[in-house]
Amino acid sequence: MATAPKGLPQQKKKQTPEDRELLLKEAKQLLSCWLRIREFLLMAFQNDPITPEQEKTFLELKSETARSQRVVAQKIQEDLKFGSDKITDFLRQAISIAHLRSLPMNDKRLLVSVWHVGSVMLHRAVGALEFIAETNIEIKRSKGGPRGIKAIKSEAAGIAKKSKLPMIAGIIVIVAVIGGVVYFLMNM
Repeated sequence: MATAPKGLPQQKKKQTPEDRELLLKEAKQLLSCWLRIREFLLMAFQNDPITPEQEKTFLELKSETARSQRVVAQKIQEDLKFGSDKITDFLRQAISIAHLRSLPMNDKRLLVSVWHVGSVMLHRAVGALEFIAETNIEIKRSKGGPRGIKAIKSEAAGIAKKSKLPMIAGIIVIVAVIGGVVYFLMNM
């Protein structure tokens, strides 16, 4: 792919159904890694001894998660957020299981919160990617406006935002009726 001149955004090539399936597969792999990380995060709240194998497995899982995150970030639509910043923050702060265990309780709870927000965002993104892959609908992006699974589904279904004109007309009629009643009562 040719690179855009400096200062201009990169244009991503149009995704084929095969590209969408590969992205979905990689996003599901990332989600699987993220869910497995939670098991190690919960070890920080326990007093059981940590084995070297567990530490090694945790570090390998962190590496696999970071790799999957980079792949997904390169392929995913720019306006579909999957919690990349939360994943990065967590991976940077979670050095090892022993390190997690040595943190103060408030820091541990904060890490659980970061993990949870990342999990919610990642689940939403995987759901959106599943929807896109299943429907094979090419979604035209608009500049601005809210983005997320609801907006993607609305665009794919062809549902536009409701017009505010009937509501404005109703308000004008109500104000006119109230004004007429006040005028009538004042002239009695």
